Amino acid sequence: MNETIVVVEDDRDLCTLLEYNLRNDSYKVVTFHKLDGVLEAIQNYKPDLLLLDVMLPDGNGFEFCKELRKNSFIDSIPILFLTARSQEIDRVLGFEIGGDDYIVKPFSPRELLARIKVHLRRHTSRAVKKFNKGGLEIDYDARWATLDGEPLDLTATEFALLGFLAENPGRAYTREQLISQVWDNRYHVTHRNIDVHIRRLREHIEKEPKRPRWIQTLRGFGYRFAIPS
Repeated sequence: MNETIVVVEDDRDLCTLLEYNLRNDSYKVVTFHKLDGVLEAIQNYKPDLLLLDVMLPDGNGFEFCKELRKNSFIDSIPILFLTARSQEIDRVLGFEIGGDDYIVKPFSPRELLARIKVHLRRHTSRAVKKFNKGGLEIDYDARWATLDGEPLDLTATEFALLGFLAENPGRAYTREQLISQVWDNRYHVTHRNIDVHIRRLREHIEKEPKRPRWIQTLRGFGYRFAIPS
């Protein structure tokens, strides 16, 4: 079955262009020019991915994303921001509040389609199906994770990062390597973005995030995933 993508973009010409390219690539597309009605559409269509403009006539995409991440039916669906705001602080904010990608206008439809495929592929192409060690359990097919039996409320990107690290316990990775392995070398992902996601993961899985046991910092190098004894 073809994946469904919800597009929220107030620029009608750009929205039409996006819809054309997505449908031409065999995706099912539902479009909106404002936030009104989007939540209901997500509940009804259960989309595989959301393209979300940041500045909309009736609200802010960042704030809408924060609200979506509080709901279990959308908390793991990839959310890709579309915006003309190119400052690093805006990109970092986008990742911090639960976005999975940040695409600055103008962009090429070909690049956007490539990024969409990367995010959708993460849902289906994991070589390892399950991880269960140290009280942490990850089901890659079902896309859920628990720690000591308690569900972890992870975004799609947080899940991808945790899943990759869990597949490679004990191995040290530089930030560049994580960008390559988890983000496919996308140019806009910075070292600071990596640190933000690591911090958020620690808040989910560490009893004392400032004294981490699962995700260890290697000063001057990067990070290592360890299974607490």
